[in-house]
Amino acid sequence: MIGRRVRRRPLSPSRLAFRVFQYFTLIAFSIIVLLPLWSVLAGSFKTAIEYINTPHAAPPANWLNVSNYLDVIFPVAGLPIGWAFFNTIMVMVCSITLLVVFGSMAAFVLDRFRFPGRWLLLGAYAAIVAVPGILTPVSTFQVLQFLGLANTRWALVALYSGADIVSLLIFIQFLKGISTEIDDSARIEGADYFQIFFRLILPMTAPAIATVIILRSVYIYNDFVLPYLYAARASENTVSMMLFTFASINSTVSQAVIMAAVMLVILPTLIAFFLLQRFIYAGITNGSVKG
Repeated sequence: MIGRRVRRRPLSPSRLAFRVFQYFTLIAFSIIVLLPLWSVLAGSFKTAIEYINTPHAAPPANWLNVSNYLDVIFPVAGLPIGWAFFNTIMVMVCSITLLVVFGSMAAFVLDRFRFPGRWLLLGAYAAIVAVPGILTPVSTFQVLQFLGLANTRWALVALYSGADIVSLLIFIQFLKGISTEIDDSARIEGADYFQIFFRLILPMTAPAIATVIILRSVYIYNDFVLPYLYAARASENTVSMMLFTFASINSTVSQAVIMAAVMLVILPTLIAFFLLQRFIYAGITNGSVKG
């Protein structure tokens, strides 16, 4: 009957215990994840003396104390954090643009054309992943030095823009879902392969492009090894290198100021996640289900 209230059956002791265990686990892991972030946030508003004399997770005496943030944004010595953000964004935009263009073109060739050594070429991409990264820095630095790119942000652009096997497979997997009849129809109309790719295929791979952009942006923003090895000059610092400089042994910056710098670095990622979480989930799961 309409309007009749459905009575919920009481939970059995075993189901009740399982439900309690679920909530306990959820709360415990939430505390484990959020406690470090809370400690950083609270520490960023403390004075240097207060940070030393109080527990890290204790709230600050004055939440309006923004002097640490001002010290990061307008430092007395060294470059401001805005310059590190500029370097990071420039490296990210340039490298991802090159990666999307050349990576999708390589995937288009490997998927659409049949030629001798096709699988050997794809296997070479995969073999690079198996090479330990610790073996390549010296030779990589020598190549960058020969090209005049060593200790510049353009070295990072060159390294990040390489079509890694993950991005390549994402493009290839997506191209398999695009019918080759589109290519044939365009060829009949007189289009060459470049016109087919840039006018037809590339716009249709927008979901794959979004996936690659999301994954590579997260990697580039968080990466520390490549900036440390190949772009160590202060004027070329990315945000990860800037944090390392702040936290180095020879640094005179207080721990509270470092916490403020960490919060400023975390803030863009948090904003991006909350605004783009729908696209992030779709991008990560894209292609996992056919149909």
